[in-house]
Amino acid sequence: MELISLFGALGNRFWVFKDTTLQPSYPQDISLFGSGMPTQSIETAVWWEDVAKTYFFKGDRYWRYNEDMRTMDPGYPKPITIWKGIPDSPQGAFVDRANDSVERHQNKNQLNWPGFTYFYKGKDYWKFNNQLLRVEPGYPRSILRDFMGCDGLPADPDWDWNPPVAEERHYDNGDVDVVIKLDSAGGTEKAVAIAIPCVLALCMMVLLYTVFQFRRKSTQRHILYCKRSMQEWV
Repeated sequence: MELISLFGALGNRFWVFKDTTLQPSYPQDISLFGSGMPTQSIETAVWWEDVAKTYFFKGDRYWRYNEDMRTMDPGYPKPITIWKGIPDSPQGAFVDRANDSVERHQNKNQLNWPGFTYFYKGKDYWKFNNQLLRVEPGYPRSILRDFMGCDGLPADPDWDWNPPVAEERHYDNGDVDVVIKLDSAGGTEKAVAIAIPCVLALCMMVLLYTVFQFRRKSTQRHILYCKRSMQEWV
């Protein structure tokens, strides 16, 4: 992935990065974009360098800034639903220089140009196709799993699960009982927590029974052999 631009905004200030490098003279105040900007603050902005447009997002609307004319384009804000599939109030976005060999559009008033724009919000991210003007199938996806390699996550990482609490009960004769308390949530986890000790106990019982039977049969054969040997000698 070759990063073209990353436009970060926090409150009424913004930062511009290119290939992970902060550009000179930043951060700056959003008032530099003139009238027509969202009042007080913006939530996300993305800079499409090749079409000289910067898109600002707040809530369920977005604005378009013309970098050549240094003015906000007329007719904005527009509903964010034009960007099919991305969520309201995205928390960040960056552009990926993908499919760079595709011929770029000459009309800078068009929204689309080759590549992808990645939007993220919370724990998820969306891959937006800049030519088809929609989110790719299979999104949103987990940021933790895809970008940080956190495998084995539950279906809902926000699920508040606490491991069972184990209590030990000690007795005068030295025995110790371990009591595991399970909460009311997570039926599958309960079943696993109960089934595993039961299976282990069953395996141990089978093993002990097998050893016992083996030793008992071996002893009988040994005694029988001794009896026959004594009969032969007597």
